[in-house]
Amino acid sequence: MSGVTMRAVAARAGVSPTVVSRVLYDKAPGVRVGAATAERVRQAALDLGYRRNITASTFRHQQTMMIGVLHGMGFGRPRFNSGPRYFAALMDGIVDGAFDHGYTLSLCPQLLGLNPENAMFDGRFDGLIWYGTFPTGDNLRLLTTCPVPLVLIHTPAKALDGRYPSVICDNHQGIGLAVEHLADLGHKRIAFAIENDDFFYEAKMRLESFFQHMTRLGLDASQADVIDVRLDRSGIQRYLANGPQHTAVIGSNDGVGAAFIKHAPEFGLSIPEDLSVIGFDSTGFCLEVRPALTSVSQPLASMGRNAVNLLVQSIRGEAPEPFDLVIPCGLDIRGSTTFRDRKHYYET
Repeated sequence: MSGVTMRAVAARAGVSPTVVSRVLYDKAPGVRVGAATAERVRQAALDLGYRRNITASTFRHQQTMMIGVLHGMGFGRPRFNSGPRYFAALMDGIVDGAFDHGYTLSLCPQLLGLNPENAMFDGRFDGLIWYGTFPTGDNLRLLTTCPVPLVLIHTPAKALDGRYPSVICDNHQGIGLAVEHLADLGHKRIAFAIENDDFFYEAKMRLESFFQHMTRLGLDASQADVIDVRLDRSGIQRYLANGPQHTAVIGSNDGVGAAFIKHAPEFGLSIPEDLSVIGFDSTGFCLEVRPALTSVSQPLASMGRNAVNLLVQSIRGEAPEPFDLVIPCGLDIRGSTTFRDRKHYYET
């Protein structure tokens, strides 16, 4: 039966509409309802074929129950099932969080794509999640004037003057795990590979942490130990063509690490015998390369869930002051790292 109202259910059950709201939607928390009455209300709704009017409900409560996910500059077009599985792993967590809170998700175009103001200002979303690089220019202008609750992923809260909460992984701790693993294997000449023409904020944090942990462990490291791989990976080919000057390399992400594994055979090199390689993210993609890629495990699904939790708190007016929620990393050891002297290949 269509068009059945809450008042009709209340009349059928012999209760007030407020009681129906309490039983069916957990509203009116001050109203106490006994078990027998609650069961009578549910049965009345079932008998009448009552269905919630979503449009009327959102109008009354001024909520759309929609969350928008803004795709920040620097990540390219999101892909779920090709290349590194970063986006799929992050979205798993965001979807879980949205389901837990009863929200619908919408994936928006890149923040600087077609009319991003529409997504931010036209009232379709109760809140927004923005994952991306350090915001600059128009990015910064749009984000700082966002009229609805917003949560950042990957970008520290201070980047937007502490306006919004942020969820990030512990990049410093994660890189520390990678450096310590290689040091334990006997490696001393370790490089860090980064896309210097990429402006991903956290990649720079990981590079800084690399230097700090190398110094902490008494290992030499300078700018000469930084490999600029370039976005087209041509820097990796140039590095390998000249013969590795290091026994191990840490990539700023899994794509960089996997590119070393891909190109090494072209120059007669074997991974990990000639060069141990570590990536960063550790999604299922790492198991698809040969050898499987050792990688810092960024807790992407947990980051996504926590971002939604913080956003829902903000929508409800319950969120704490903006802060960085920093989630620890792990290290998944696979076949791309080995002992330095496995082939007695390098001088001591």
